[in-house]
Amino acid sequence: MGDPGKGRCVHCRADVAVPDAYQHGDHVKCGQCGTRHKVARSEREGVRLVLADVAPLREALTANQLMIGRLEDELRGARHSIGLGANGLGIGVLYLIWQVALKEMPMSADLMWRGVMVGVASGIGLELLNYVALAKRKAMRRISHDLDDARAEARALQLKIRDASRV
Repeated sequence: MGDPGKGRCVHCRADVAVPDAYQHGDHVKCGQCGTRHKVARSEREGVRLVLADVAPLREALTANQLMIGRLEDELRGARHSIGLGANGLGIGVLYLIWQVALKEMPMSADLMWRGVMVGVASGIGLELLNYVALAKRKAMRRISHDLDDARAEARALQLKIRDASRV
């Protein structure tokens, strides 16, 4: 931190003058934003300021962890959703109706088997299309990005709490 008589505010990053009368562990308030800090003095770093009250940070960390859990559940649901693939069942049924009603084919085990295969193949194809190009992939990407941001914020909050508890 360089200058032994100044420290940086953790919240607004403004320089805060710390007179020599303030000892290690004393509280000082930022003149610009009003955040209360503890003074940390050391030979190597000079004056360093850490948050005096970490309760709001702990509350924010708890809320962040709840959000991470919700996002993980949402991502898990997006990955395991059937989505458009369920429409393959309908396509298989339509294939059977088309064969029996319009082409006047008799209902047989072979026709039923072909209907099932058409339904499964079209369901897999629709699900792959949904994953590759449509909403499922977009939703998974958005949720993954939000999850990465939330985890980074949690690490930053944990670091601030750890720094404040060392003084």
